[in-house]
Amino acid sequence: MSLDKQLAQTLVRDGILAFGDAVLVGVSGGPDSVALLHILHEIAPALRLRLEVAHVEHGIRGRESREDGEFVRRIAADLSLPFHVTSLDPARSGRGRHPGNFEALARERRYAFFAEVAAARGIGKVAVGHNRGDQVETMLMWLLRGCGPEGLAGMPALRPLARDGAGSEGMLLIRPLLEISRDEILEYLGSRGLGYREDRTNRDTRYLRNRIRRTVLPGLGEQTDDGLEHRLARLAGMLRSDHALLERQVAGVYPRVVRGDVLDRAAFLGLDPELRPRLVRFWLNRGLGTLRRIGFVHVDAVLQAIGGARPHARVSLPGSWTVVREYDSVRLTRSAEGAREEPPRTEDYSYPLPLEGEVAVPEAGVRVTAWRSTTSETPEGDLEAAFDLSCLEQHGGELRLRNFRPGDRFRPLGMAGHKKLKDLFIERKVPRSRRRTLPLLLAGEEILWVPGCARSDFARLEPGTRAVWRLKVS
Repeated sequence: MSLDKQLAQTLVRDGILAFGDAVLVGVSGGPDSVALLHILHEIAPALRLRLEVAHVEHGIRGRESREDGEFVRRIAADLSLPFHVTSLDPARSGRGRHPGNFEALARERRYAFFAEVAAARGIGKVAVGHNRGDQVETMLMWLLRGCGPEGLAGMPALRPLARDGAGSEGMLLIRPLLEISRDEILEYLGSRGLGYREDRTNRDTRYLRNRIRRTVLPGLGEQTDDGLEHRLARLAGMLRSDHALLERQVAGVYPRVVRGDVLDRAAFLGLDPELRPRLVRFWLNRGLGTLRRIGFVHVDAVLQAIGGARPHARVSLPGSWTVVREYDSVRLTRSAEGAREEPPRTEDYSYPLPLEGEVAVPEAGVRVTAWRSTTSETPEGDLEAAFDLSCLEQHGGELRLRNFRPGDRFRPLGMAGHKKLKDLFIERKVPRSRRRTLPLLLAGEEILWVPGCARSDFARLEPGTRAVWRLKVS
């Protein structure tokens, strides 16, 4: 069976291509992308594909780069396909940086251009020409740089196309040739008399990928056999399957561990230890939009902060992000570059509270509802409270809601003496960031209630209480 027919069956079977797809093909002019474009063009009638071509001229090889662009333009014209091109300024693209950094930046800008064109043209898939050899090289690159199973899994054949740190509205990046060897590609081109461009930078061994391709893999091949590439690619496929399974497990438990923007420490520590690092990465990826600059050292530091004995901890992440643990609550926050991480200070507030009615406390994001009652039933939960109304009326102090002030003390229910409110916050593990916003109920200068924590012994309900004042925080 010819390569194009074999590939068509495989791509449809694996869901990489579907009938009627619109595909933007990224073509550099090299053998892989030229073969990809011609193969897709050959199978396009059977699958009713709509194809367009995009090329990025990086400008690092001067006239040769411009000739690459003209070469790809002619191919697109010969195939009667729309052609899109952009040129990058080598100075702005990072020329002169470490080769690995430049390569990464060029790749980001290339994919950003592909995403922009595809979005403008109503195209849902962007195809690039990575082959099985590229897959193996990627695995070894990640292995040498230090990675986990996810890195060894290499490149997926299909993934969301990221644009500015976010998915591009359902757009997908596909790699149709990922199971095809470089020799098969060259054989295909030769059998059809198709020309291609050679990029001399592919011989520059300052790039890690080129060193692996030209030195490491040939050396390993001499010690093994010709099946090394196939075996390593097969290993990558198995690791991708395992990774996908574990990611589904993490996604399943995620809603039990993370509620809103808060990671629940107790629920997290209840997970199998093997899932915890993955959940941290899953959580960070959702919050940051990418894991590009997140390494083992960051994940390990977050794990230590969550599992450590200290009730408060902070972990600095790239991009001015910080993971903040306050007792059993863990949050991801963003701060100004270089600024010291401190909980935001809330200005003092105070609101009068009627015996009946509702008061909003925007500083705390809550509403307090008060009403009279004749029942002495025990309040439900620690966000409700009930007081003897006659005691309050005899006291005569103004009823109001205000936030915590240094030196605040109150008399907890069942205690004869007073207690520092700060000590109560520590005992009840109230996060520092909440202590200044939490509304306190006062009658005059007497603190009657700390919602969610404790109520005062003052005006407590007795068997003979007839008039009750009730409150609820929502």
